[in-house]
Amino acid sequence: MKTRLRPPISEAVEQAVASLDHGGVRGLRVLLHAGISVYWPMVKGSPVEHVRAYESTLQSLRLRWENGVGCVPVGGAAGLFAEMDRQMVAFLELCAERSGMQWLEPVDAVAAYAVSVLHGTVLRWLADCDDETMLVVLDDLVSSLAARAVEN
Repeated sequence: MKTRLRPPISEAVEQAVASLDHGGVRGLRVLLHAGISVYWPMVKGSPVEHVRAYESTLQSLRLRWENGVGCVPVGGAAGLFAEMDRQMVAFLELCAERSGMQWLEPVDAVAAYAVSVLHGTVLRWLADCDDETMLVVLDDLVSSLAARAVEN
């Protein structure tokens, strides 16, 4: 089953593809930026929703550790990250395909890295509301992702 990207993100990537006059790494960077640039306002537009998601995740993790279950995936928290990973895989595959690139590492591993960076970035922004730091981190994420791909 192929995961469907959130429409605003896939639309942003496809719109960037339509105006792309180059492929390769440069094209990949443009497409990654297009998707992330649409994602970030979605985060900023619903901070309470994101705080609640963090609270729910932390509560399920706290209960797991308090109950001595040990290091096993927790249903709700693991499911949340699995869904974020699926969304990221779909995004990365779309960007690579449209720019004529392929990932050097398994796309699942690249996605897990990107989700981890984004998750930390969102949490940090919720804490300090520092847009400048967020922009730097997201730009660095795009650079790091682009370095993990080569032309087909």
